[in-house]
Amino acid sequence: MSVVARSLVRLYPDAFRERWGSLAEDEARGAGWKSWPNLIAGIVDMWLHPAVWPADSPAQRQRRVATMGITVALAAWFLGHLAAEQAGPLPADGLRNGVMHGCTTLLLLGIALVAPRPRPTLGAAITLLGWAVRRLAAPTLLGTAAVVLVHSGVSANASPPTLCTAVLAAWWIALGLGAIQIPRIFTGVGADAVVPPGTGRLRAGVWTLAGASATGGATIFGASVTADGFHLLGAAIGASLLLLTAVCAGTLRDLRDLPSAD
Repeated sequence: MSVVARSLVRLYPDAFRERWGSLAEDEARGAGWKSWPNLIAGIVDMWLHPAVWPADSPAQRQRRVATMGITVALAAWFLGHLAAEQAGPLPADGLRNGVMHGCTTLLLLGIALVAPRPRPTLGAAITLLGWAVRRLAAPTLLGTAAVVLVHSGVSANASPPTLCTAVLAAWWIALGLGAIQIPRIFTGVGADAVVPPGTGRLRAGVWTLAGASATGGATIFGASVTADGFHLLGAAIGASLLLLTAVCAGTLRDLRDLPSAD
């Protein structure tokens, strides 16, 4: 029982474990398996609210919220791209396509608002470049290999279509890895390399991301359930985008009490 409780506590963010990890582990050990649902719910809740984690300064909290905003934006972009390329819930409708293009523009604007600003120094540039190479080398190489194989015609001419399936899987894995690794760049670099956005810019950025996720989610979900035949994957993608909107709403609520570091 203590092994399970210890393992669950380790899933909390580092900032939480450093301050309350031993206390949470002791309480979980005393309550036994009955504490596991509460631990899991607490883990999810903490990861969804980085602004309330213990921090040494308001700027540290702002950096965490900025990283979460980038994560939400990339997740929304990945889901929207998946819907357009694979799920097929959107018929050839000019209005719907225009809405999705508008959502992509909002996502880009949201990323520009929430992204930390690199410091204008050579050391900061070298640090960011080093983290980018370490985090993005693998997905870049995988995606490049998939593109080269597609344009060479090798995958299309493969029979049986094992290679074609492998190339398609490699492409989506590369996109997914890239979406995961980009936020990790900003969690790895220190305050000497980037400056977090102020609370006003964070609020504007998260509001923008919420609008993009809500509009895209409602469009995809509506098209999936009202088109000819229910499209399960499209509905799941639309619902996931609406869940990202709820994440943004929770972050905006947390930001109301976030002091400014400006």
